[in-house]
Amino acid sequence: MTICRECGVELDDDMKSCPLCDTLVSNRERPPSYQKTGKAYSQPEKDKKHLMQRLLWQITAVLLLSGVVATFIINLSIDASITWSIYPISICLMILAYASFMAFWRKRFVFQLVGGWLISALLLAAVNWYIQEDWPLFLALPILSVVNTIGIVLYFLLARLKTKGLNVLALVSVSFAVVSLGVEAVISLYFSGNISLGWSAIVAACLLPVTAAILFIYFKTRNNSDLQKIFHT
Repeated sequence: MTICRECGVELDDDMKSCPLCDTLVSNRERPPSYQKTGKAYSQPEKDKKHLMQRLLWQITAVLLLSGVVATFIINLSIDASITWSIYPISICLMILAYASFMAFWRKRFVFQLVGGWLISALLLAAVNWYIQEDWPLFLALPILSVVNTIGIVLYFLLARLKTKGLNVLALVSVSFAVVSLGVEAVISLYFSGNISLGWSAIVAACLLPVTAAILFIYFKTRNNSDLQKIFHT
């Protein structure tokens, strides 16, 4: 029994390549269509990946900006001013900021998140100045900070995993529960002045047995070659 040097999946003795990542068992060179050195993609693969990211960004930008224009026109035609449309417009522009950093800034994911957070913070500050209300800086920005912080922590935890399979789903489940608790804590603190948990505690309690079941399956199957090939990502 051998182990794939790329993804850690156990391979049968008669296998010439990994069925998951196509890594050759021998030291022979890979086919030109999928060359990979260590963990780094070849230049054609990088160009293809970047092209796909830009295409997805273009589609995202068209959809979001169309929504911005539509809500702006509807709000302006009904109320002759910008009122309720400030909410969907702000959300669409913040999503576009994150998508732009992820599509064009060739940095680690954590830096892309921080960049999107900074642009979103500036946008919320502008909204706060325009509407003269405190929710953009004292409600929306803290919620955004909670989501970004959990996202960064999740990124580093996933990066430290030697093998990635159902344990990834377990971490995502726990992260979602923590995000729910953090969001409700911010909301309750803003509206009532103290932290009171209700729906988020229910969400976290429901995710606990789900996470436990996922981890149970992961630890039961990670040493089984056939099952690991099914669940490994």
